Amino acid sequence: MSGCTLRFARNSPLRTTLVDEATGHAKYKLETPMRIARSVTRIRKFESPAQSPLHSSEEDDSDSGDDDIAGNGKEGKPNPPEENETEGELQETSDEMARIYWKWFSSNRIIFRGRITTRDELLPKCGKLKGSFTFTGPDGVQYRWALGSMGMNRPKLVTIDDKTVIAEFHRPNHITNKQKARLEVQPAGMNMLDHIVLTFVIVDQTRREREAAAWHTVPWMIS
Repeated sequence: MSGCTLRFARNSPLRTTLVDEATGHAKYKLETPMRIARSVTRIRKFESPAQSPLHSSEEDDSDSGDDDIAGNGKEGKPNPPEENETEGELQETSDEMARIYWKWFSSNRIIFRGRITTRDELLPKCGKLKGSFTFTGPDGVQYRWALGSMGMNRPKLVTIDDKTVIAEFHRPNHITNKQKARLEVQPAGMNMLDHIVLTFVIVDQTRREREAAAWHTVPWMIS
């Protein structure tokens, strides 16, 4: 089995389509309604080219300045969603893989394949290494997302035991404006691509928030 490179149609990690560079077909779509009080990200997965939406040239335009707003929600189960969400913003669809309920002051709530969990349960921080998050894959192997050095990092997923690289994020090239952000996944990670995409979205948003705080800016100004 070969690996794949998922290109971000937009450089936002919360509002974009992940396109398989080899085939040109959309593999995942991330949707996050514009809200201040509360924010929910839905990840849709397209199993076949026939399911994937037509690629819109609008997504290749400059990113919106509000791409990474993440609000806080109320405690309790995430269902039912807010009324305006049900009325057309994030209606449940058959291709929905996961939802992330972002919060400011407590652990984000996540629904993944029908199971409710939290960020701290899914991705506990690695105590010895600052800026690292771990998770156990469906194969029982432990993996670690490392954020790297502030401002120069490329989030990388490695196995904890032998440090084998499974996936790596490449930032967009703002100088030439020709290279979009992309997530490169090695063959060893293809059997858990859903887990990689979900955990990357959470880890990358955490990275942006951390860098934004350090630079006294806002997350959507960080790439």
